[in-house]
Amino acid sequence: MSSRKVAFVFPPTVADEAPGVTIRRTIGGERLVLLDPFLLLDHVTIDPAKSGGEVGFPRHPHRGIETLSYVLAGQVAHKDSLGNEGQVGPGGSQWMTAGNGIYHAEGLIPDDDGGEFLQLWFNLPRSQKRIPAAYVGAPADTIPVVETEIYTVRVVAGTFADATGPFRGIAVAPTVLDVYLSANQSITLPAPAGETAFAYVTAGTLIADGKTAMTPELMAFTDGDDVTVSAGENGARFLFVAATPLNEPVLQYRSLVMNTVEDIRETLQMMEDGTFASA
Repeated sequence: MSSRKVAFVFPPTVADEAPGVTIRRTIGGERLVLLDPFLLLDHVTIDPAKSGGEVGFPRHPHRGIETLSYVLAGQVAHKDSLGNEGQVGPGGSQWMTAGNGIYHAEGLIPDDDGGEFLQLWFNLPRSQKRIPAAYVGAPADTIPVVETEIYTVRVVAGTFADATGPFRGIAVAPTVLDVYLSANQSITLPAPAGETAFAYVTAGTLIADGKTAMTPELMAFTDGDDVTVSAGENGARFLFVAATPLNEPVLQYRSLVMNTVEDIRETLQMMEDGTFASA
């Protein structure tokens, strides 16, 4: 087996998209447009002293993607055009399939420490761009935990050490792990050959292949069979993600992600004539 090397370490840029909300964007920004099959990674934070209560993202459309929101602090509320409503707190997660079209809104409700969550967009393969939309909420107690003296791993999606996460229907079948690693310790994580793999640091310092990623940086890896990383002197918390790339054309117009100009035109026409996200 060959352990992966570090391809690059990438700092986020700040996106201004919602009042009272700070968005640190790595994947999906101007400098790292996509990391196939991942289209966006946002690290969203709310300062409780500035938010004035619930803030968030009003009703807006999505098509051609799946999204995963993972809550670190506060609460994230979901409401969509299918009639689904849900709210999860720290350690909880929400998975949405936009498929052929959905409108949804997200409300961010800070606690005494503020609010913080990660949102990851997965591309849908061309053959599944028009599947029905769906939503599943997973509270913290539904996400399995693998714990040793060295690390704690919360299995959000995929499998680690015989534990399987609650989300089993994501088209690109990703591994998504929330990892706490003790100071100066190491862990080896699954990343089969051919998959795109990265770690996003949410606390502390992460070290691999002689390179360092600090909070809040993304560390992307070359190809190989697995990934071995170490924590710095203050430990590390990071989201580890891996999935097989689609290697398909991508055409994105705001929150709509399809394969061709004609697909986007069709989508905009559906929105104009009222058939978008209809039952």
